[in-house]
Amino acid sequence: MFSHPWRLWIAASFYFFSQINPIFAQTAYDVSPGQPAQLNGVEYGVEVLNERSKDVKTEEYNRVELGLYVANRSGCTKLIFPRQTLFGTESDPDLLATFDCLNATGKRMTSKSGTVSARPFTIPYKQTVKSAEGKDVVTTTDVPAGFILRNGESITNRIIVIVPSGEQPRLRVRIKEIVDTF
Repeated sequence: MFSHPWRLWIAASFYFFSQINPIFAQTAYDVSPGQPAQLNGVEYGVEVLNERSKDVKTEEYNRVELGLYVANRSGCTKLIFPRQTLFGTESDPDLLATFDCLNATGKRMTSKSGTVSARPFTIPYKQTVKSAEGKDVVTTTDVPAGFILRNGESITNRIIVIVPSGEQPRLRVRIKEIVDTF
């Protein structure tokens, strides 16, 4: 069946990647104002900040400013560490969620989606070094360790979308699951 070693390697690689890919998959939920999605004590929601109808030439549309938010209501702080991949670390290690507006047109320099990202988290590292005079001097350096979502903290972002006239924005949130660490 596998007459050449490279065919065996390709088959093994395909099997390995097909098994590991679901681990890093994102979960998607429909959200609307007043009806956020919740996963592991973290709330992912949207609220309408401003809405107006516009007439441009022969088209009529609704221009909606949306506030996207991720709120930690779990009772504990969430730490997010960059995940290792085959080619280094993941591309957006701070990404918490991506909100997609399913009926947005993207016209007139508006968005079809928006993201919410966690804040950086650093750890102080103390080190003793010799000064020019030969004395020991203690220096402290902040070392990036990952990202943090504190208990009770809410992180927000704003986007502006254009939807067809008479429609409300239909949103779906893709959540990057925060793994509980001990």
